[in-house]
Amino acid sequence: MSAPLDSRVTRIVRWLMAQDEPRSTSDLANDLVLTERAVRYRLSAAENYLESLGATLVRQRGTGLVIEASEEVEQRIYADLDERSTTPRVYAPDEREHLLLDALLWNHPGTIALDRLHEDLEVSKTSARRDLRRCEPWLERMGLPVVRKSGKGIALVGSEQRVRRALVQLFLEAVPADVLDELVTTSFADANLIRVRVPAGLQDRFASLSIYDCAQAIAKSPLRPRLASGNSELVYTLYLAITEARVAQGQGIVLEPGHYRSLIEHPASDTVRKLADSLSNAGRPELNDHEIAGLAEYLLGFDALTQDSVTSSDTESLVDDLLVMATEELHQSLLGDALLRRSLSAHFARLSVRLSYGLPVHNPLASEVADRYPDIQRVVTKAGPMIEEYTGTVVNEDELGFITMYLCGAMERANLRPRRRAMVVCPSGMATAWVLVSRLQAEFPELSLVQVLSAAEYEQHDTSDFNIVISTVPVPEIDAPVVVVSPLLSSSDVQRLAQSL
Repeated sequence: MSAPLDSRVTRIVRWLMAQDEPRSTSDLANDLVLTERAVRYRLSAAENYLESLGATLVRQRGTGLVIEASEEVEQRIYADLDERSTTPRVYAPDEREHLLLDALLWNHPGTIALDRLHEDLEVSKTSARRDLRRCEPWLERMGLPVVRKSGKGIALVGSEQRVRRALVQLFLEAVPADVLDELVTTSFADANLIRVRVPAGLQDRFASLSIYDCAQAIAKSPLRPRLASGNSELVYTLYLAITEARVAQGQGIVLEPGHYRSLIEHPASDTVRKLADSLSNAGRPELNDHEIAGLAEYLLGFDALTQDSVTSSDTESLVDDLLVMATEELHQSLLGDALLRRSLSAHFARLSVRLSYGLPVHNPLASEVADRYPDIQRVVTKAGPMIEEYTGTVVNEDELGFITMYLCGAMERANLRPRRRAMVVCPSGMATAWVLVSRLQAEFPELSLVQVLSAAEYEQHDTSDFNIVISTVPVPEIDAPVVVVSPLLSSSDVQRLAQSL
């Protein structure tokens, strides 16, 4: 076997092997959820590895990267990658946090030694302690505070139901949506995306879960129409697969007697029992009545989310107070926006249901929204304590992102956000310039691209009427700030522009 590879080089090689045509390094970085700098840093190692097995990494100017290799060489590379189960693993901080949370949750209610954590993460004890501190606020939001037991290790305090709900939330946050979609439609052995887009530690976890079997059973059951809204079917599939795995570990739930009786006598429990029977075989754990009741309760949460009648007087009061603050900070017309009021009221009512039933919330656009609309995000963040007082729980970034999106929609709908005037400077020729202009229009529809100039024209032009200058080469700032970007507008360019706007 050739020299060891870290996990990121392995993922880069797998991604490159999966491409049928040249793709850019920015595409590679986006797909693997890495920075372009991290990708560039490891490309030489990936190239050396490929060459050692007889393949060539070709860099096509203006197009991207592609591997040239015979079918025999490709098979050799895949076989070598599959053998590297003991490869040293290098994880980014957020990957380590996800793996640490996964270890703590699956180890509940037992303790886990810090020695084991730092060995699993392949970092020092100091780094493992730092990662743990970053994880604690997330666990507290899930109702699972961390306790340190002298001489024993670390443990979580909380119910088994909270652990299972936290695991669903973790998977939604840690694994790209397209990977989860592939896992519910394809057996793990045949799933391709997970080997490229998910850190090795979590790949091991998903290999142990019967996600595909659970998804197939749900698809054939009477439950499916009740899970038609949003990602409800995916979430319930994850919860069912986690339930089976936890029961197999000997970690069952025991509900309070009165609560148990009300659930087991509900018609939803009969539907869930039929689903469980369809999954039962000699190799699967049997779900007792408490487990059936717990699964029925989770299902009833999705039923409650789809009810049009979900309202609350507390919700109306919260919306009133939030809109008063938004009016003072952003624009007075927001207070009279009936559609915004109804949307926020419905959202907070659904939030109440999610909290009551322990359903997950994940907003994949939260970070992008915060970068694109920092002024509105600031107002929503300021309103966070007020929302927490009404709901009685900590409001996370996903929720703040949703509220920001409602306010952004209202501002855009009423043309309350003036379009920012931009100048584009591109000395490479007008063809290149208009490629950049089309990318800018797609990524930043709020920009008014007023003028496209060459570098020489720019230096003689009055820029006082522009909010920003976007250039493909460094040019001096005259009146407006300058942001230098690639003519093809990479993902990192988009992020920097969003922050400047």
